Amino acid sequence: MDIYNRKRDIRRRIAEMKRSVDAVWKDSASDAILSRLEELDIFKVSETVLIYHALPDEVQTANFLERWYGKKRLVLPLVVGDDLVLKEFSPDKIVPGYKGIPEPSSDAVTVDPDDVQLAVIPGVAFDSMCNRLGRGKGFYDRLIPHLKCQLTGLGFDFQMVDEVPIEIFDRKLDMVITQSTLFYRE
Repeated sequence: MDIYNRKRDIRRRIAEMKRSVDAVWKDSASDAILSRLEELDIFKVSETVLIYHALPDEVQTANFLERWYGKKRLVLPLVVGDDLVLKEFSPDKIVPGYKGIPEPSSDAVTVDPDDVQLAVIPGVAFDSMCNRLGRGKGFYDRLIPHLKCQLTGLGFDFQMVDEVPIEIFDRKLDMVITQSTLFYRE
């Protein structure tokens, strides 16, 4: 089977698995995964944390943003024209962006990428080597080169996929947190 067909088959299997997941379970699994993140030493010592507003079917991060606002400096990535910029999260500076997903307004405080100590990246799927796969990879690949901090992914166990053809330009994350496992980069 060629790479194109393998990727298409993997995307189909991920879509089937997502459809089989009950929304209530997904919310409780998201809470469990985010609780594991909060237990990590790197999270405890990081004052500035970048985190996506999650796409549908990813680990939901809205409650996390609400819970940690005012306790840590939370940063969201934003595309402005041809540039990718990091903006400080503030509930009063949020506007609907791509597919209605909340993103910071252009007048939110800009954050230097060197200030970010931990980047938390939800995903549709990761392989066992901590490569992020699937939807949103273009934005992810655009964001990662700006960051020098630890990169931590969030994903559901059932979305972990092995034996996936990986493009040579992929950037691996340092770890991926699921509800039952931490995957570390080898």
